[in-house]
Amino acid sequence: MTEENKVLFEKNKRVGIITLNNGDFNVFDAVQIIQLNTLLKELEWDQKIRVILIQGSGPRAFSSGFDLKHIDREVIFSEGKEMVYRLYNLAKPTIALVHGYSIGVAFLLVLACDFRYATEDAQFSLPEINYEMMFPTHGGCTILPKLVRKPSDAKYILYTGDRISTNQASQMGLIDAIFKTKEEMFDAGMEFAMQLSSKNPIIMGSIKAALKSTTFTDLKTGMEIELEATPFIDRPPQMKRKEQLEKAREYIEKYSEKREE
Repeated sequence: MTEENKVLFEKNKRVGIITLNNGDFNVFDAVQIIQLNTLLKELEWDQKIRVILIQGSGPRAFSSGFDLKHIDREVIFSEGKEMVYRLYNLAKPTIALVHGYSIGVAFLLVLACDFRYATEDAQFSLPEINYEMMFPTHGGCTILPKLVRKPSDAKYILYTGDRISTNQASQMGLIDAIFKTKEEMFDAGMEFAMQLSSKNPIIMGSIKAALKSTTFTDLKTGMEIELEATPFIDRPPQMKRKEQLEKAREYIEKYSEKREE
């Protein structure tokens, strides 16, 4: 018996479209976690795909988070952690298209993306505080504070576990554009993805990696990080394309956040 495909993938020119496909609420079970993490590994250095869109297939949710009743805890804390980490550090632009519920780890996947679009009916939550013996892992206390406009916004989300609306999330700086329908959102997301896909992928990936470090450093250190990219970006005649790609990959891996083993 073949395993159900709970993560769909298709290409539109240089844009990759990931669709979470696990029922009306797209609850993350072990199979979906492993499938998404595996796909992200494959896409990491795929030169044919320059931008990623991620969306949910169900009518009611982008995803309502982990299936806590049936999931293997080992998968949650190994593959699940790696899944968020890989999306956050993917060396290409990522755009989340959110409708309906985006709860728990699903919210963190959204936050791990570079850009976040949402429909008017979307709701977001990190509800761990409302359950015994749960903690907002997988970047809940790490990614969120870096994105909100003021620290108290992150504290409100984490301390209360309340669901926040698209408008509230937008006011906190978490949503970049709001749409009435999924269709309008997808069209806008695809248009923006096509624009980004026309850019040089080596420069794009290097900028994304550099920003992980320069955003929180002093100006002098930031300028030094920027200058490290110039020898391979301004490729001399004797440097072959393969060598340029290898040096770009070294730079991206150096300045993307490192996961503790």
